[in-house]
Amino acid sequence: MLRAELLNIFSTTAAKVTAVLALIGLIATQLAFVSLLPAIMRGDIGGEEGAAEGLMFDLSASATQLDALSPLGASMSGGSVGIAILAVTILGVLAGTSDYTSGGIVGAALAAPRRWQIVAAKAGASGITGLILGAALGLVSTAILLVTLAVSGTPFAPDVAESAAVVARGVVAVTSLVLIGLAVGMLTRSQLAGVLVVLTVMLAEPIIAAVTQLSTGTVPLWTQLLPVALAHATIGAGPTVLPPLTAGAILLAVTVVALGAATVVVRRRDI
Repeated sequence: MLRAELLNIFSTTAAKVTAVLALIGLIATQLAFVSLLPAIMRGDIGGEEGAAEGLMFDLSASATQLDALSPLGASMSGGSVGIAILAVTILGVLAGTSDYTSGGIVGAALAAPRRWQIVAAKAGASGITGLILGAALGLVSTAILLVTLAVSGTPFAPDVAESAAVVARGVVAVTSLVLIGLAVGMLTRSQLAGVLVVLTVMLAEPIIAAVTQLSTGTVPLWTQLLPVALAHATIGAGPTVLPPLTAGAILLAVTVVALGAATVVVRRRDI
């Protein structure tokens, strides 16, 4: 079943397009934040040095370079939403709804009367896909940063082990988001409904966090437990409240709970 689910993901046009969009979105984000913005600040573009000084984006700083290594893209805040993070989660939704769209869920249920096996196979295939995509995104971020540093003559500041840890945690975050998207897809059974749920939750998160911060004057802990902020905190490259390992443990727990809910629903409802 695992091989069949992997073939289903890698042979589906929508899934392949979504993965490509994640890569393109990451490249666009990295070129804007890592290459273009520092060039404007240096005066290489626009001819006026420090034109974007108010943005406080210093590529020579170790923290900034670590942020640029994130497989989800460099960000100016812990809850920022980019194309890559949306595409990664939607990829999971597509993996969870493809059988319902094509009617293949009936054959899967006949082949595996114990329906938890269906969820397990889909989770295994989606997890492998997430690991591969996360590694690819991490390589893209690393390559863009290294090329930009070489062109601008800026030294690589972070420790190598610390940089590798950021990329590795990023791969874990990407995989978790794919699996959460898978759970949403299996719960909704509709590609449109699943995608709308993902878009609504993720696009609303920065608004909710900003309004809460403006109204209270602080950053409440619960806003750091929302999906996007939790993913960025797991990577630990940008400004976050939770330590990376704590955030990663919470993100994995959320993933397990989401998959558990999907398993219960799949077992109890009619195909």
